[in-house]
Amino acid sequence: MKKVLVAGSTGYIGRYVVQEFKNRGYWVRALVRSVEKAAKPGAHLEPAIADLADELVVAEATNPKTLTGLCDDIEIVFSSLGMTRPDFVHSSFDVDYHANLNILREAMKAKVRKFVYISVFNAHNMMEIENIQAHEKFVDELRASGLEYAIVRPTGYFSDMAQFLNMARNGIMLSLGEGDRKSNPIHGADLAKVCVDAAEGDNTNIDAGGPEIFTYREVAEMASDVVKKSPFTISVPIWVADGLTAVTGFINRDIHDIALFASTVSKNDTVAPQYGTHKLRAFFEQMAAKNS
Repeated sequence: MKKVLVAGSTGYIGRYVVQEFKNRGYWVRALVRSVEKAAKPGAHLEPAIADLADELVVAEATNPKTLTGLCDDIEIVFSSLGMTRPDFVHSSFDVDYHANLNILREAMKAKVRKFVYISVFNAHNMMEIENIQAHEKFVDELRASGLEYAIVRPTGYFSDMAQFLNMARNGIMLSLGEGDRKSNPIHGADLAKVCVDAAEGDNTNIDAGGPEIFTYREVAEMASDVVKKSPFTISVPIWVADGLTAVTGFINRDIHDIALFASTVSKNDTVAPQYGTHKLRAFFEQMAAKNS
């Protein structure tokens, strides 16, 4: 039986990746920081993994001393480990670069065959963002490691789109620019299939989006329709958003990263090759029912 390590296993994508590897007959070791978190479902309908994984390893990826032997007997490493929100302790480079590099070094010691990593779609167009720099610096390390590898670059996740539901429910919808930029976010279960296919295949770079393409305005309208509310919409001109983003740089680097990413994607279409079957409206309806 093939053995795989999943890092970032309690995140939105990681949970579905654990499930997909198990569905395909793999033995799964999951790297976690909290057994309690692993035992509970995720905030966006993703599965609990405590009973899915064959082994839970509690460690802190930013501390290499806790990772000794992590990759022993492992053939494939998958990592979606990354900073998703500011914690005011670690930087993007601490997590997205250094923590993944710590895992990669363990993988190299253990002579792991392949490493699959989640980066960002269109990263080359967003290299002014520190978080993207950290992702891509690790990609460079992975390419130079001598291991087989695959880099999966999703456009965005359904979990990201949940913010539109929250805004609609709270009665105020924030729009950057005209809201006319297009994207095709992908459900975690669909992306997990792409990731495990990447682990089993030969492609080294895979761009991936969901089956449906929307403007951000259409997503906002869909969210409002699902929660049966007509929120007040505040449209922030791009030049104002850019100015506010610059100000956040003097307050906190992680908040600045998030604001800069939001401002950047609001100026560009982020449409990747289409994968999967999950529909965004169905996800919104399930989320609305869960939180009602």
